[in-house]
Parts: sequence; C-alpha cells; structure tokens
Amino acid sequence: MKVETKISRMSGNELLQFSGQRIFSLGLRDMSSALSYENMRYGLGKMMYALDSGDVYCVFGPDATITRNVGRWGSGFGYGAVIRWPDEGVFFPELRPNSCGMLLLRLDEMPSKEELIKKAAEVENSDIYLDGIKLTPDFGKGNHFFEFYKPLGVSPEVEDVMPKDGWYAIVHGSSPEMKDQIYGMIDDGEWVETPIGRISILDGQAGKEYYRRWEEFNGFSKRRREVLARAVLGNCEIVSNLTHQGLFSKNEVRLGCHDTMDGSYPKGKALFPVALRWDHPVYVFKGKENLSDDVLGMTGFYNRAEEVGLLDGLRNINILPHGGGYKINLQYSKIEVVKTGIGNHFIMSDTKPVSKVSEITETVKRGVSSFGEMIIMNPHELPFDYRGSSVIEKVMEYDLGTPVAKLQPMMTLKV
Repeated sequence: MKVETKISRMSGNELLQFSGQRIFSLGLRDMSSALSYENMRYGLGKMMYALDSGDVYCVFGPDATITRNVGRWGSGFGYGAVIRWPDEGVFFPELRPNSCGMLLLRLDEMPSKEELIKKAAEVENSDIYLDGIKLTPDFGKGNHFFEFYKPLGVSPEVEDVMPKDGWYAIVHGSSPEMKDQIYGMIDDGEWVETPIGRISILDGQAGKEYYRRWEEFNGFSKRRREVLARAVLGNCEIVSNLTHQGLFSKNEVRLGCHDTMDGSYPKGKALFPVALRWDHPVYVFKGKENLSDDVLGMTGFYNRAEEVGLLDGLRNINILPHGGGYKINLQYSKIEVVKTGIGNHFIMSDTKPVSKVSEITETVKRGVSSFGEMIIMNPHELPFDYRGSSVIEKVMEYDLGTPVAKLQPMMTLKV
C-alpha cells in the first residue's frame, strides 16, 4: 500500500509520528533501547522527508541500543537496526557505515599469553601493508577485540568446520585506515532542510562514487581482519568473515546487525557469532529467514506492517544481532526530547517526583534520586555496560537463527 500523504508538507510533530509508525523494535525494554528509538524517529523522518516517501522503515534487533559514535547519533540514528529505503540511487552518508565485522577462526592449539603479547607487540611495531596502505592495528580500540575460546558445545551439523577439539578466535574490527574516504563524503552531499533538522544526501554520479568506495572499503576491511589475524597467529582456518555494520545493498544499511541470508556465503552456510561480553559465552548461529508470521503476530507488528504496506519487507528482514549492545547504567524511566538550534536534547527523568519517605529510601537503594533529571545531547559519556544472555533469549524467542555452537572465552586481547 503506497502512502498518499505528501510528506514534504508535514510539520515536525507529524513527521516524527509518521516515522515512529515505521519503526519496529524487537529490543529489550531498557533505557538504551528507548533512547535509540527516540533518536531514530529523527533520522528516519529526515530520510522520509528527503525522499518524500513513506517506504522508509527500520527494524531494531534484540540488541537495540545507543551508538557511541557522536556524529551518527547527532544525525538521528540509533544502533542494532536495519534501515531500508526505496532504491532511487540516493544514499545517506550520515549513517556512517564503517565495515565493522567479525572474523571467526579455528586454531589447532591455544597460544600462550606470552606468545600472544609478544606477537601482538611485534605487529603493532611492524610495517604491514595491504593494497599499498599501511595498517594500523585496532585490537583494543572501543569495543574491538581479539578473543580466544574453547568450545562448550558444537552441533553435529557444523562439526566439519567447527570440530569439538578445536580452539577458536574472533577478531572484531573495522578499517580505520580507509574510513575517511566514506565519512568524508558527508559534506559532499546536498543538504536537505527538513522540519526536524537537515540531512545530507548523495545521488547521481556522487551516489555511484559513494557506493563504489563503499564496496572497495568493505572488501579491504574483510581482508584486513584476515591479514592481521595471520600476522599474530600464523596458520589458522577461517570459519566466517562477516560484516555487521555497513551497506548491504544500495538501499539497505545494517548498523550492528548480521544479515542471516548474507550474500557473501551460499544460502544457509554462513556461521554468525554473537559476542556478548568477556564473561559470557559466544553463541554461534546458523541464519534463518525472518521474521515469521508467528513472530510478527506475537510482537504486534503484523497489523501495523500490513496497514503501512511493509509486511513483505518485515518477512525478509533477516536480522540477527552481532552482540548484546550497550546497557546504560541509569534507572531513569522517562525521556523527553527538546530540539534546539544546536541539536536534540534528551531529558531523562522519573515519571513523578518522590513524595513519601519510603520512596526516598527506595531511590537511595537504587542509586538515583527521582528529583535528579539528566539532560544530554549524545550518550557517549553515559555510564554503560554490555548486555548479557537476555539478548540471546530474545534471539531464540523470535526465532532469528539456529544455535550451533557455544564458545567459552579463555583470553581477551585488547592492546
């Protein structure tokens, strides 16, 4: 069903309401997920206004969360989501795809920590080049890591590639060496003014050049992970090497989500690691086509998606988280957004002030006063942790993939 409303004539509030109807969240009901939803209404609304189309939509996975990338957040986008728009040769560089991904490796034996420290230091101090570009290892930057595992369980259907007596490693990283060639095109775009802020778009020859650069960037980033892993480990077998942050087609971006039907592998053959925290197992999944009609019904998405003409899109969203996402360690329960000339301000508070002594006692126990509001423009400096097994529980509940292995972290390298 095509939307007949002229989006370019909408007020700011109408546009935010309209975009909210096209956001479908499988996320946990916590502050990080809620902030991400509120912010995404702005980014998605600006995309709709620029295209004058209601066929722009977003699906958050179970790991729906904030992004700590200040530029992406300020442009109105959250994380742990798939965003699609009509294929009109238009790109939105403020989404900032960075080709982050995870390389899952199999080892014959577990290196000692002394060996790993020595080799990692040598790699940091050496001149390693790929396509004439000097590599800058980022094993310890942000949430990137190099981690080692022993298997806790492996399904017989994948034992040929993941034997029970093997050792495993994951390299989680992107390609900072080439990031500027993608991020740098934001200011090359045409700035479209909307009632809820401006947005940069690239189309025509600029759009074609952007997509060409993206494909080059993504290929480089995948090969980079392999080159750095082998520089540290020597011989190792690649189980999978999958992007979870970037353009997956000319009209789809994934921000921290696997595509369970990832086209870089034969259908149903890719193995997708979901890495939560250093003190939780890594779960490896085979992908499933999703979302099923049963899941669309139980989440309440079916009728809404049918009403706005997006049912087929949600049936093949094929979403799976790559991790647990950030959890904000604050106990607020209410969010208000105030837009000013310098951006959006997010006001976090409780729903009502303390009125009884007993309530004061309870707020002391949980560490936050109901009187103490917090106002932020971006969540980068908020106290955070990483979510745990609750995300895996939602993956199973929504039937997003088939678990085929469980890996116990033995050593995490962040240097």
